Amino acid sequence: MKREEILDFHLRSAWVQLSRLYSAEAERRGITLSVGYALLSIEKEGTPSTKLGPRMGMEPTSLSRTLKGMEEKGLIERIIDENDRRSVRVFLTPSGLEARHQARDLVVGFNKRLASKLGTKTTRELTEGLQKLNTILKEPEHLTPFQ
Repeated sequence: MKREEILDFHLRSAWVQLSRLYSAEAERRGITLSVGYALLSIEKEGTPSTKLGPRMGMEPTSLSRTLKGMEEKGLIERIIDENDRRSVRVFLTPSGLEARHQARDLVVGFNKRLASKLGTKTTRELTEGLQKLNTILKEPEHLTPFQ
């Protein structure tokens, strides 16, 4: 099988290109791609830090480093949960909210440009296909690379 016929090849290639584009734009704005993801993943009412890693696809060590940097830049604050003193919630500061709006505008604008180049039908089919792929991959009993 040629690599051009392998789904993984196209997914990886597209992700690398997207990652490069977003990383370059994030760098121009003085942040990293990880910080951008975190900004978009933190909810208004705060997000438990333990839920951010899985939501962003980050390991705890990397997430901890990202959150520390965000805290140092004044983008977030960590507050102990009043209902569960063992839990820490992450909140965006006013600067973090502004950075989140910029990140969201960037992502939305880029996605609109991609959709306009792909066309409505292809965009819809690609989105539906990727959603279906994600569902399949979350059910490891249905698909493993070694079966």
